[in-house]
Amino acid sequence: MALAGGKLAGGNPERGRVDNDFYATDPKSTRALLDNVKFEGDSFLEPCCGQGHISKIIEEYYPNAEVVSQDLVDRGYGKTGIDFLTYEFDRKFDNVITNPPFKLAQDFIEKSLELLNDNGKVAMFLKVQFLEGTGRKEFFEKAPLKYVYVFRARQSPWMNGSPVDEKGKKWSSTMCFAWFIFEKGFEGEPIIRWL
Repeated sequence: MALAGGKLAGGNPERGRVDNDFYATDPKSTRALLDNVKFEGDSFLEPCCGQGHISKIIEEYYPNAEVVSQDLVDRGYGKTGIDFLTYEFDRKFDNVITNPPFKLAQDFIEKSLELLNDNGKVAMFLKVQFLEGTGRKEFFEKAPLKYVYVFRARQSPWMNGSPVDEKGKKWSSTMCFAWFIFEKGFEGEPIIRWL
């Protein structure tokens, strides 16, 4: 039987798209990042905080740091009603960690890099296929991409923030995810590592 469209991309077309693309990051995916990458400084921005799935893990690993959590949509966590791409920030951050809407990932990376203090890091949870595309060639030639941490095991984002589907089963995915780590001021070829 041939796979079509959404199933081939790792989704279930019968379910349709989630409102506002809310696919929360499994806490174990964020723990894998923070177990392997050291973040310097004392401020973090999570611009797509959802229900706090990433922010809460950052707070657990960096209890003395300031974690600013915001989102466009109110899901009961952080400061809401903020469109990250158009919002005028009056400060910078040492680190930005998020799982952005995939179609806006490049825009989120570029804005995040503008908001970084010197030697700051941006970590984006993205599908590995973000590396593809002729349209991103110029972006990758200039972007300070230092590491791509590829997951050995499939990661399954949580639709609408729930760890289980409508039948109570854990989510499963055919997509491959990675953490893309950009470091302000980095020059050189990116390094691929595995989680």
